[in-house]
Amino acid sequence: MAAKRRFLDVWIVESNTVYKEVPFNIVADWVQQGRLLEDDMLKPSGTKDWFRVGGSPDFAPYLPRPEPFRADDQAEALEPVELGFGYRHPREDEDDDPDMIPLIDVSLVLLIFFMLTASAIASGVNMPLPGAENPTVSNVNPAEVTLNINLGADGRTPVYSVGVGNKPPAADEDKDITDRGQLLARIADKLQGEGRTEVTINGNPDLHAGVVRDLTVDLSSRQMREKIRRVLIGVNEKKP
Repeated sequence: MAAKRRFLDVWIVESNTVYKEVPFNIVADWVQQGRLLEDDMLKPSGTKDWFRVGGSPDFAPYLPRPEPFRADDQAEALEPVELGFGYRHPREDEDDDPDMIPLIDVSLVLLIFFMLTASAIASGVNMPLPGAENPTVSNVNPAEVTLNINLGADGRTPVYSVGVGNKPPAADEDKDITDRGQLLARIADKLQGEGRTEVTINGNPDLHAGVVRDLTVDLSSRQMREKIRRVLIGVNEKKP
């Protein structure tokens, strides 16, 4: 009997691999090492009938078996775990307040920065603008659109007028304009000619700088930009 089972054919089911004529002691080692499981198949070399490793009385003792539950396992699991370090509670005399000095330093730097930037913005807003009384701009293109901005009776409301070249406004609807939408419509009407032209803005010296800035933003829109070659800020002298 020992001579017949000296060599065995091994069929590993999971990988569907068959090893032929494996010595008996090698098969026993594979079982102990876990390379062969209970559902893998064996048969003596030269025979046809396969049998399970788990059903063989020769190899079943070699299969790994789970150890039975022991009562001391639960007691061992409930024992405290040594982490190697301990948490030390702070002493009463220790100061828990954070260090505020770095925060104060950063706050002072930001305060100085905002003060400087606010001063620069304020100086730019109060910058006097070119005069618009009796404007006389030399070398004016006859097709150039001229925008004059004065102040109303209250001294604050901007009043616009639209002309072409050195000519005064040709119609009543081109002067004494206080509505921004009406002003842009009159400018678009003047730009209906062929090609692109220049637009010159002449502002009253007491005019707020934001009025000219907002107007230049409106003139840089896509619809206006297609007809305007460039926007100029007129520098005019008042007649004595």
